[in-house]
Amino acid sequence: MRIGWTSNAPWAPTGYGTQTNEIVPRLAADGHKVAIMANYGFAGSTMEWRPGIPVMGQGLDAYSNDLTPAQIGNWINQTTEDGAGLGISLYDVWVYKSPQWDEIPMASWTPVDHSVVPEEVKAWFNRKGAGKWAIAMSRFGERELLDAGLERDRLFYAPHSIPLDIFKPTPSNIRADLNIPADAHLTICPQANKGVTPIRKAWPELLLAWSRFAQKHTDAYLYLHTEMFGLANGTKLERLLKAVNAPMDRVRAVPQFAYRQGLDQAVLAKCYTAADVLLQPSKGEGFGIPTIEAQACGTPVIVTNWTAMPELVGVGWKVGGQPEWDELQTGWWMTPNVDEIVDALEQSYALKADTEKAKAASEAAVAFASNYSTEKVYAENWRPILKQIESEIPKASGLNREQRRAAKRK
Repeated sequence: MRIGWTSNAPWAPTGYGTQTNEIVPRLAADGHKVAIMANYGFAGSTMEWRPGIPVMGQGLDAYSNDLTPAQIGNWINQTTEDGAGLGISLYDVWVYKSPQWDEIPMASWTPVDHSVVPEEVKAWFNRKGAGKWAIAMSRFGERELLDAGLERDRLFYAPHSIPLDIFKPTPSNIRADLNIPADAHLTICPQANKGVTPIRKAWPELLLAWSRFAQKHTDAYLYLHTEMFGLANGTKLERLLKAVNAPMDRVRAVPQFAYRQGLDQAVLAKCYTAADVLLQPSKGEGFGIPTIEAQACGTPVIVTNWTAMPELVGVGWKVGGQPEWDELQTGWWMTPNVDEIVDALEQSYALKADTEKAKAASEAAVAFASNYSTEKVYAENWRPILKQIESEIPKASGLNREQRRAAKRK
């Protein structure tokens, strides 16, 4: 097929960017003619990223509604052979407002980070015009989309995936570089710091819980792998750390210039391996890639028992909380319980002290994460999905747009 893939640029250090980098080259290797329409990370031009894979720049609209539908349409219709054309989106579908989207057969690899599915997400899959298929990135999202009324034959499942040649137990000097004692308990938090209405990543609850935990244990350290100053309408984390009385002498943060420029994934693998636990109790996740990355490096995790998060825990702890209504997207999130986060941190502290159990837990985490290797996910999920969709969409057969519209009307 000719595939127009719209998401973050493949070099962008975001979840969407890393997944684009993982899946698109494999689509091309299978013989599909793929172009990437970047909605973040590249603007003002078109360039060849890898042989035969162009990346087209983002539009002026915040979500490229002014440009991306035309880019995809032009790309998938550039054929004189008997081949199908398909657009694939990896992004929140509720942002797609242009009526041009209705002219394009679209398979949307979509996050569902609320219960119930927000109204605008349901509306996307019910739009008239060209076919719309959903690819859920979690089993939770799959269930929610079915409950929302999406037909089973228009719904598929493909989880996010990671490269196991990078995310694996990786010894390093990270602790020494950060001036963290080798025997200290280290918590790592690698997550985005964007948006405050509400704060989806639950920074206040997370940091309050860690601060209470650290006040009991003088050998507890925290490493924040994120943007610290709230520059993307996020939380000013240094101010929040002071507000929760965190012991600042035991808090470390990634060098901000290096983080903004984009660090190699191998550096993050070293950080995961050096840590004793990942702390990511979000209010809602469409997937939550760090949860799998950390376990692939042998590190247990703490997440909220909500949305996609619990299904990603092979070794770790799931905390409860209180439902929170998100008026913007009309769905339920969960505010994690601070006391339960503290208790989970205490359990990770006790696990570290038992060398034999900690080793077994680390090995079990690595084994669990192997289920999300890109090779496995692509072979078992993506190939069957694309084969099924290709059988359902019309062949281009060299027809121009008006000819294809006329054929549909017959």
